[in-house]
Amino acid sequence: MFYNEYYGQDNNYYNFQEQELVLNKKERSNPKPLDNVASKGKTHEYRIYILLMLVIVFFINMVSNNVSASSGNDNLYVIKQEGKYGYIDRDGKVVIKPIYLKAKDFAEGVAPVVTPDGNWSIINRAGEVISTWKDVDEIDEFSEGLAVVRKVVKYGYIDKRQLVIPIKFDNAEAFSEGLAVVGIREGSTLIEKVHNAKYGYIDKKGNLVIDYRFLRAKNFKEGLASVQPLTENYKCGFINKTGQFVIEPIYITEGEFSEGLAPVALSSEKWGFIDKQKNFIIRPQYSWAGNFSEGVAFVLVKEKIGPSRSNVVKNGQYGYIDKSGKMIIEPRFNYVSDFRNGLARVYDRRLGYGIDKDKDISWGYIDKNGNIKWQLTK
Repeated sequence: MFYNEYYGQDNNYYNFQEQELVLNKKERSNPKPLDNVASKGKTHEYRIYILLMLVIVFFINMVSNNVSASSGNDNLYVIKQEGKYGYIDRDGKVVIKPIYLKAKDFAEGVAPVVTPDGNWSIINRAGEVISTWKDVDEIDEFSEGLAVVRKVVKYGYIDKRQLVIPIKFDNAEAFSEGLAVVGIREGSTLIEKVHNAKYGYIDKKGNLVIDYRFLRAKNFKEGLASVQPLTENYKCGFINKTGQFVIEPIYITEGEFSEGLAPVALSSEKWGFIDKQKNFIIRPQYSWAGNFSEGVAFVLVKEKIGPSRSNVVKNGQYGYIDKSGKMIIEPRFNYVSDFRNGLARVYDRRLGYGIDKDKDISWGYIDKNGNIKWQLTK
């Protein structure tokens, strides 16, 4: 619901300026063939040197970016065993033992957990505590260097070691593409506050850059954000980072753009996927749909899809489609999530996993073939 982390990396480690050497008019009209040979040779060597250095900088930046991307590829997954939380790798091997009272997903190399002493802490992939937060009630996953933190019913943002944006908002979401959704509630009673919630966007300094003028707002993805304006028609559209509508509010509800597509609904329980030109790439046909992630998206199916009997699927189940609309994992799950580094959390009552002795819903993990990689064991 909220999460962030920003490395603050600036890839401009080097700033080379090549001063162009141009002969003046006299030199061009009266060249000195022999006297200028040495100076021309030095100029040529200088240009080669600059070119080589630029190539070196290019490769340094490329390697740096690859390392950064790799370090953000957090392929550890939350599990729950005997009432405690830990982490497994993609092969289902336990790499951080289940000792925590609560645990969130790893992102950008760290994860928020509640340690056995009851405090929220930030741990690294080795399970080492980086920082402890005794006066907060919840920390969410990091994204772009920051994480949403909650204290009672107010929200702010922290980095790995300190409070960065004050805890003052009535709602807050993860930073994405440099901006984050925040909300305020106006009124003297709880009912008034619920009905008078408004949302806008802040930057990483806490400045309000898009005013509180939406009934609902989602993160920016691929330069666009899904919002519902403060109007009576209750329709949703997409804005750019200046707050201007790029896709007018004509949809009942919608998701976020990801991999060039966004799930939208023109009517109740008729979800499809559009591109940024508002063309339906996958026709409206699902009862609900998620964002594309790693080439697939989850969909909720409550009725037959297609003309043949072989396409009849179970009502009220989630499956996964590819970007052509082909069902690649048949609907059989009660709850699902996006794929992350090749795995997705799912819950399927038929398999007998997902409900522990305390009746809490927990999750198993599947790969893109629908194979179970890990499941809760009683």
